[in-house]
Amino acid sequence: MPIRPGRYSGRDYFGLALSFTITMLVSIMITAGIGNWLDEKLGTPGIFWLLGMLGGIYSGFHLFIEQIEQMENPIDPDERAPEDW
Repeated sequence: MPIRPGRYSGRDYFGLALSFTITMLVSIMITAGIGNWLDEKLGTPGIFWLLGMLGGIYSGFHLFIEQIEQMENPIDPDERAPEDW
């Protein structure tokens, strides 16, 4: 049974926090790793690493905001399907 918007349990909030933490860590690690690799290849003093960190933080928060919007405004699966299905 789906939970109505605005009525969430502690497990829902814990799941959201855990998802945010994992998403943030993975996105920062990947983008900072790519930035570090570019810095080593190009001989720059950490510019791409910093850009990677900022990009990872941005993408992590962007995904977090999308998850919150989906929790607050759930979409009925029947409304997502095209008319000709």
